[in-house]
Amino acid sequence: MVPAFVLDSGALIALERAAPAMTALLLRVRSGHARLVVPDAVLAQVWRGGSGRQARIAALLGLQRKQCERVALETDTAKRIGMRIHDCGHADVVDVHVALLVGEHRAAVITSDRDDILAVDSNLKDRIVEV
Repeated sequence: MVPAFVLDSGALIALERAAPAMTALLLRVRSGHARLVVPDAVLAQVWRGGSGRQARIAALLGLQRKQCERVALETDTAKRIGMRIHDCGHADVVDVHVALLVGEHRAAVITSDRDDILAVDSNLKDRIVEV
């Protein structure tokens, strides 16, 4: 099984800016040596689109599902997020969803703010990749 990475908003912004680490990861994904998970809520935080803007993110979204899985925020998941917010006290829905997906996909998370992820689940400290 190839390693999976859940992307948060900072990761998508780093991709837009052609950060070397994200470019390298995208090459790994395209060659079948890694896969990505992108929550739709994360996409909503960074998407501005239009007129050729955000071409790198658009290309990412065009990858095959086995390379880049997009995850909608379904009702049952929303309820689990709400319960986790109650338990951890971190009120950012997107951060909590990202942390839950890390567990569900046995993945690492790529983030620009490790403290947000740790506020949700301190057990993820070894599964955080910072950009």
